[in-house]
Amino acid sequence: MKHKQKKVCLLLNLGGFETRMDENLELAKNYGETVYSLTGEGLVKVEEGTYLVPTSVLVLTPAELFIWGSQINEQLHEEGFEARDAVILAAGKQHRGILPLGTTIAQGIKLGA
Repeated sequence: MKHKQKKVCLLLNLGGFETRMDENLELAKNYGETVYSLTGEGLVKVEEGTYLVPTSVLVLTPAELFIWGSQINEQLHEEGFEARDAVILAAGKQHRGILPLGTTIAQGIKLGA
């Protein structure tokens, strides 16, 4: 499937992301010029040979998701990225897919809104 590479690809953990970490990182590099892991600390740039596993959004409470999503949104704006510049690679043990920035992740909480 053909796709246009975006400026940034964000890694989102749906539980079990690390079981296919190498595959996920390789895909992310194809989808975005720069890759960030969405960790508990917010955006962490994926560098060659060093990375942090993204936080599993499935274990966060709605309140934690709201705070975390707001933090991610602020950091994206600080880095100078707009919604059209980014794509989310959401992956777990068995499922993986691309989501546009601004996707609602839970109860009205959006990434990149």
